[in-house]
Amino acid sequence: MNLFNKYYVYTFFAFAVFFTTSCQKNGDAKRIKKSILFIEDNVNGRVPPPDNVIEVTNFFYNENGTLNKATVYSDTTTNATLLKEINVSYHDGYVLVNSYLDSVGDITYKVEYNNKKQVTSIAKLDSSGLYLSYFNDRISSIKILPLGAEYVNFMYDANNNLLQYELIDNNELIIRANLEYTNDVVTPEFDSRFFTKEIKFMYIGGLDLFTKLGLNAGLSAHNKLIKRTDIKPTTGQVYETYHYGYTHNSQSLITKRNVRFSTDTLYYQYKY
Repeated sequence: MNLFNKYYVYTFFAFAVFFTTSCQKNGDAKRIKKSILFIEDNVNGRVPPPDNVIEVTNFFYNENGTLNKATVYSDTTTNATLLKEINVSYHDGYVLVNSYLDSVGDITYKVEYNNKKQVTSIAKLDSSGLYLSYFNDRISSIKILPLGAEYVNFMYDANNNLLQYELIDNNELIIRANLEYTNDVVTPEFDSRFFTKEIKFMYIGGLDLFTKLGLNAGLSAHNKLIKRTDIKPTTGQVYETYHYGYTHNSQSLITKRNVRFSTDTLYYQYKY
């Protein structure tokens, strides 16, 4: 197994249960109550479930707008299977996320943050997890323990849009991500700078989990992400290219977002 695949296999299984993101008073904003995930197979001819639905995420909020609970079901029917569930409790300096995944069982994650509400770690109780560092209120590194890999060399533009970062493992440069944006403004909930087909643990229902917890990962992107290209810098090989699209309603709220890559297109439909 090459280092690129080793990293993503570790990450996916260690945090799959965790994917499933400024606190606002009740009524201050339209909050998303449901996210329905559809899939379209681009190349493999896989037959999707009825109506192409593969997941339905329901969000339940506290009075201050932070996430209290989320459930993820297999479809929209009354006989749907519960795939995942998270229950959240808030404490001074940290948040506990008690997670259930149908294929794994119960796991508890501890999300620690600093005095700026910036997440500094997401870890299981054995301390395995992600550890974030900041410079000028922007992410400067993310360490993965106990694996030892690290995201480094973060580059931003004047609008705090993340333009590039790299993954290093055992002193080898594994991957470089290049990101492109439109001029359209986007809310932190739709910040997708780390969202890929492998990395989902910082998201729930296709939305930024930190924002839903009343926390942040530093200054969020100001504009909409439209393209991400993951390459191996030493050879120029393209691992994957992602294209992101958005649909709005008459109130300018995002009601649908799609993520297209080589094998599939994912569609998230949002209900407020």
